[in-house]
Amino acid sequence: MKKLFLLACSVILFTACQQEQRYFSESPEIEALKASISAYESGDWETWKAQFADTATIFHNSNKALSPDESMNQHKAMTDNFSSYGFEDEGSFIEMVIDKDDETWVNYWAVWTGKLKANDKEVRVPVHLTVQYIDGKIVKEYGYYDTAPINNAFAEIEKANNMPLEDKVIDEKINHFITDFFNKKDTSVANELLSSDYVRFINDTKVASGPQELVEYMNAYFTGFSDFNVKILHKSPIFNNTRFVHWQVKGTNDGEFAGNPATGKKIVINGLSRIHFNGDGKIDEENLFFDESGVPQQLADTSN
Repeated sequence: MKKLFLLACSVILFTACQQEQRYFSESPEIEALKASISAYESGDWETWKAQFADTATIFHNSNKALSPDESMNQHKAMTDNFSSYGFEDEGSFIEMVIDKDDETWVNYWAVWTGKLKANDKEVRVPVHLTVQYIDGKIVKEYGYYDTAPINNAFAEIEKANNMPLEDKVIDEKINHFITDFFNKKDTSVANELLSSDYVRFINDTKVASGPQELVEYMNAYFTGFSDFNVKILHKSPIFNNTRFVHWQVKGTNDGEFAGNPATGKKIVINGLSRIHFNGDGKIDEENLFFDESGVPQQLADTSN
């Protein structure tokens, strides 16, 4: 009887050993998801996208499927508002399971944190990801999280940006910006006049994000045109902390510009700027509209 009992135990043990493992705390797929998360945190979007199959579908708080490209663009648009962001290691958990249909899924739980550029406010959001892998690539991804903390933070920024400023304050700031920054080329005033999340668009194309990028962008003009000068031709009434400014730029190309030596030619460019101020009295957005082909055409004009 004892022998029969031992034999039965051996059969049970042998059978259990033959069963496929269904739960994993370590696996290549787990490492792949960690690499995807790391790429997301560093803004390495090409590496992030490479983790997905071309036909992958992504669902975040929605039944609407996104492609990797669509999801990437949404991530970039959101994270551009944050000076830093990522997942907290403490309390995070990751596992891999093979379900009854023999599908391989990796589950990840963590708290996402981000610091907003506009006001340095920290936002914390618990996140759950469940990801299906086939042949080392993500074919499906589901993300679940409460968007309210982020939406509320954005609403606070929008409210602050629309806090009314006195017309006199806006006029003084614009005059200071044009007189000192552009005409006197005193780039040290950039941080005083511009918000940390300042952006400049020219004909709907972003050319600078933040004060330092504007300084770098304008230094090319300051080097190429030592007498670079902006003149205000007309200003619109102020509405919602926004003023439209019709301006004229003049200058003599007496230095290297756009990789070309000085031509000695003069330029005259007219344009329109939409300048918006946030609630702290700093410029947070500039939209310029003018004929960009005017500068190279005038520099190449033999009659000039």
